[in-house]
Amino acid sequence: MTILTLLWRFTIGGAWKWLAAGVGLVGLYLKGRADSKAKQAGKDAKAFQKTTERMQDADAAMGDDPAVLRDRLRNRDPKQR
Repeated sequence: MTILTLLWRFTIGGAWKWLAAGVGLVGLYLKGRADSKAKQAGKDAKAFQKTTERMQDADAAMGDDPAVLRDRLRNRDPKQR
């Protein structure tokens, strides 16, 4: 055996296992990040939908009378949120 054969067998030849393991770990990490972003986007969409429904219900309860809307704006408490 020559020196190059020994180097190939013990260093470079065995490195593919470590490289494959590293690529696998990076793939798992990226998949986890993508799943986390998708989960958060779903939560944000639900929160937006609930907020929109509450706003539409509040608008429907006040009606279309400008006097009621004006009085509502005058009597609102800025500390109440």
